[in-house]
Amino acid sequence: MNDKISKNIYKFSRFCIRCFSSRYRVCLSEKNINDTGIPVVYVVHHQNLRGPILSIAWLNIPVHLWVLSVFSDQRTCFRQFYDYTFTQRRGIPKGLAAVIAYPVSVWVSGIMQGMNAIPVFRGSRAIAKTFNQSLKALINGENLLICPDIDYTDPGPHMGEMYDGFLDLERYYIKRTGHHLAFIPLYISKREHCIYEGKAVYFHTVGDFKNEKKNVYDRLMQEFSRLENRYGSGLMS
Repeated sequence: MNDKISKNIYKFSRFCIRCFSSRYRVCLSEKNINDTGIPVVYVVHHQNLRGPILSIAWLNIPVHLWVLSVFSDQRTCFRQFYDYTFTQRRGIPKGLAAVIAYPVSVWVSGIMQGMNAIPVFRGSRAIAKTFNQSLKALINGENLLICPDIDYTDPGPHMGEMYDGFLDLERYYIKRTGHHLAFIPLYISKREHCIYEGKAVYFHTVGDFKNEKKNVYDRLMQEFSRLENRYGSGLMS
């Protein structure tokens, strides 16, 4: 798709979301949360699309969203919607599913290209492309937005179990720059109409990466729990 067209699709879609959704402010849960100038890897609860949609619409800084590779290309996007989303998941008859899937796939893939999303090739050797593209963005001082939920369809407010592969970005980034990455949880509070930036979580060492990776994962989960307890409603937040 032409770059100009895809960027216009993305800008128009973002405009529509901001017009028809409640307004969300970006709020710091702690002062001077990340004043190092190091690029940030934001982590948000997917909540069946709610997390990435509201984050992209209301964050006041540009980010590169990690998105499954099938949604970055119109053809594979169509197959995903036709073969699974509309037929298997939604139970729509195949003929009608094809009619719906085509324009939706054009629109969704256009949004992904327009926002410069980074395709994630999960379960494939091509995952190296994901990390190479991400590393290039980080070294250029650009930020990432990742939704690592294992159960991405869970609409509840609590961050559940996460894939931890994204934490390997630290290993490559520190090797290239000598600096630790900042991993920052985002909590979207419906009650407060705020996107809260949690405390930045850093690796403390470059040695024993496996154990330190687990430590960082645990601290991210603890920070999500803190944000949920402080800013959540106890229901859908």
